[in-house]
Amino acid sequence: MALTRKEFLIEIAAGTFVLTGSTLLSSFLASCSNPTEPQGNSLPTTTGTLSGNKLTVDVSAGSVLVKNGYAIVQYSGGAVLVSHADNGSYQALSSVCPHQGCAVNQFNSGSKEFICPCHGSRFNTSGGVTNGPASSPLKQFATIVNGTQLIITLS
Repeated sequence: MALTRKEFLIEIAAGTFVLTGSTLLSSFLASCSNPTEPQGNSLPTTTGTLSGNKLTVDVSAGSVLVKNGYAIVQYSGGAVLVSHADNGSYQALSSVCPHQGCAVNQFNSGSKEFICPCHGSRFNTSGGVTNGPASSPLKQFATIVNGTQLIITLS
C-alpha cells in the first residue's frame, strides 16, 4: 500500500516526536541519576537518647563527635547530622534530604559539606544547599552543651 503525501508527513512527524520525547525523557532522568563525581566518606555514627523532644548525646573527650567533628546521631525515632565546629559549638541538622527524602549520610571533609548519596545534593554545615537538585536547606535543630552532654531539641 502506497502512502499519500499527507500520511507520509504524519509518519515523519510522529517519528520525530518519539525520538525527541525519548531524548528529553533521558535528559530528565539523567538529572536525577547518581552523580559520577567523587562523593564524601560515610559518616561515623553514634547513638543518642531521646526523652520527649530532647535528644542527648555524649560529647566527652573520647566521643565520635569530638574525635571526628561530624557524625550521624541515631535515636529511636530517626537520625540527625551533627557537626562540631573548631570554636566548640555544635550544629544539628535533619538527615533527611528535602529533594526526595533520602538519608544524607556522607561528608566531604575538604569542602565541609554533607552529601546526599541518592542524587548528589550538597549542604554546608549549617544545612544550606551548596549544590542541588535539593532546593531547600536541611532543617536545623537547637543545641546546647551541658557538661559532657549535647542536648538537641527536635522540634
